[in-house]
Amino acid sequence: MKKRVLLLLPLFLGACSNSGESPVIKIEKLYVKAESNSDSAKEEDYANKMDELPALKVGDEVKALLLLDGNGSELKTFKLQKDNDETLSTKLVYQKTEVSTEGNLTDEENGQLRFKDGVTQTRIMVRASIAHVDKNGDVRLEFYLSSKAECEGAQEEIGLKTKVDDEKEE
Repeated sequence: MKKRVLLLLPLFLGACSNSGESPVIKIEKLYVKAESNSDSAKEEDYANKMDELPALKVGDEVKALLLLDGNGSELKTFKLQKDNDETLSTKLVYQKTEVSTEGNLTDEENGQLRFKDGVTQTRIMVRASIAHVDKNGDVRLEFYLSSKAECEGAQEEIGLKTKVDDEKEE
């Protein structure tokens, strides 16, 4: 009897609803624009090497291109959360035709988008610039995506290391 229950367990754990799987957030590109020692700005893609992200200082920028996929279901909401509002200045770039403007479900200033019916996949660019650095040093950009399927939403996180400007590597 125990063997039969164990064989069925993956079916119950993996099934969200009849209409599809949990939504997915994929970081397609992650550009960091940081001042180099030669005072010229360089931009590099860290999407596949996030553990190599450099420490950022005030004025440095991060651009993350995210693929949002409902995995067969329509997308419902996207939410950008950041550790500390004083540390990061953020902006969302997205297809205006895919986002609902009805009611107050979309609040771009607070990083929340509500998708129109029929949107199952889209791309969003998140631009963040370091506005303030404190001694704690680390900042997180967190993303949450929900779909209309009866599933848990998707979460993704980008950890950014920061440094105080007057700390110089020798």
